[in-house]
Amino acid sequence: MPGEVKKGRPGEPFAVHTPLGWVINGPIDPFKSNIKTSHFVHNVSALERDLSKLWELEGVNSEVPGMSQSDLKTLETWNNGKRVVENHYTLPIPFKTEGPYLPDNRSMAERRLQILGKRLNKDRHLGEKYTEEIHKLVKEGYAEEVSPEDLKRADGKVWYLPHHPVHNPKKPDKTRIVFDCAAKFGRFSLNDHVCQGPDLANKLVGVLLRFREGAIAFMADIEAMFHQIRVTPDDRDVLRFLWFKDDDTRKSLSTYRMTSHLFGGVWSPSCANYALQQVTKDFKEIYPEIVLNTVLYNFYVDDCLKAVNTIGIAVPLVHQVTQLLSLRGFHITKFVSNSPELMNSIPKGEWGRSFATLDIRLCTK
Repeated sequence: MPGEVKKGRPGEPFAVHTPLGWVINGPIDPFKSNIKTSHFVHNVSALERDLSKLWELEGVNSEVPGMSQSDLKTLETWNNGKRVVENHYTLPIPFKTEGPYLPDNRSMAERRLQILGKRLNKDRHLGEKYTEEIHKLVKEGYAEEVSPEDLKRADGKVWYLPHHPVHNPKKPDKTRIVFDCAAKFGRFSLNDHVCQGPDLANKLVGVLLRFREGAIAFMADIEAMFHQIRVTPDDRDVLRFLWFKDDDTRKSLSTYRMTSHLFGGVWSPSCANYALQQVTKDFKEIYPEIVLNTVLYNFYVDDCLKAVNTIGIAVPLVHQVTQLLSLRGFHITKFVSNSPELMNSIPKGEWGRSFATLDIRLCTK
């Protein structure tokens, strides 16, 4: 309990006597300060990060990205394994290891196909479109039925791919078959066993900036680009897929395999860009620099966006680029231009109604 207390004037300290001695309590300074203090906290690292992004944008394409050991290995695989068969490149699948031993995953593919079959039965229109696309794969030579002899293959280099339809909202009448190379059986998928390959695509910003360099502009795309690159025959059995015999979901299943690279493969975009660049190397002694550079720098994967200053340059350029790409099986089509004169120099069957992939429109009037 406190003992004696000595008080001062109002607002001054007071003293209390305790067993330990006198203790002073209360305000030390009788004058109150009217100064108000405020604090501002700013994250400097965020500011530095934003400035770095600004500098990177200003210097777009100024730095060539390096390649990993996996990327270099993929390029070596393609450089050593590429062939030209019937005017098409044939390229191997860049596996991470030599001859991976794959488990028998046919049961998974059968289960997925039965689910797809039920969906196609419910949606008759989708079923008809999907069946047409399956037939188109075989008719165009992008896929083939596996022979009874090859069905016996049991060296661990066989894989069955589930597949499903994908729609582009801007192309409601078009159905695309996508093979699910990411579907896992056990702990791994086909994509897990394959190198992705280097990013060889042009940067979109660079393509768009170059597209503004001239007064005469045109756009086009390569038809079924991935499918124009064939798969080395020994690798084709890892691209097997199942379909209903006679297109009847009640009948037994037939086995097919892709003969060309496909949508869904982790390596396919890099493979397609490698092939496109290879065209310019194969014919660099024949075609002028403007043609070669158009293929090298004015494509965003399969979409071409090019602008030149005069119609006198544009007309021969379009025809030479078309001819060059056709030498390796690439068909460039769906042309759109702001020049009626240029469009009239192109067969009407190769005209495009729009360029929906990049959502770009040209004023053609």
